[in-house]
Amino acid sequence: MKRRQQAFAASTLTMVVISVFRAASLPAGPPGGPAQDLAAIEQLHRQDVAATLSGDPAALAELWTDDAVRLEQGEEANIGRPAIRAADERSRAAHPKARIVKYVPEIRDVTIADGWAFEWGYFTGSYKEAADGEEKPFRARLLRVLKKQKDGSWRFARVMWNTSD
Repeated sequence: MKRRQQAFAASTLTMVVISVFRAASLPAGPPGGPAQDLAAIEQLHRQDVAATLSGDPAALAELWTDDAVRLEQGEEANIGRPAIRAADERSRAAHPKARIVKYVPEIRDVTIADGWAFEWGYFTGSYKEAADGEEKPFRARLLRVLKKQKDGSWRFARVMWNTSD
């Protein structure tokens, strides 16, 4: 009986050691848990505000995945980060004196699942067509899909918005 107990203990210990080594050798997934994911998504939101207020197409492009899709009211779909950046550059060139004065996203809900996040809400803001121009307010609805990156950061994968009445 004692021999069986020793054999069972040795077998169990061997299985535990193998499991530990197997788990340690598996590639690590993206860092983070729910709290870290929310913090990283909030960081993306802050970057979005800063890039939008700067009006810099390069800074805005960094917020998107390579295969991102942007659907804007009254426009053709922008598919891929290069297309999104090109559209932003064309807009800037067409309106060189225009600038966003205020941009305030109001995210109402964020759901995170398997490396993806889904959020909806509104954004308000204002813009000027020229430095001495009248400040014009706007409000819009948004729906965004975010994708978690290997380093634990998040980027926009799909975004659609339209102005609110």
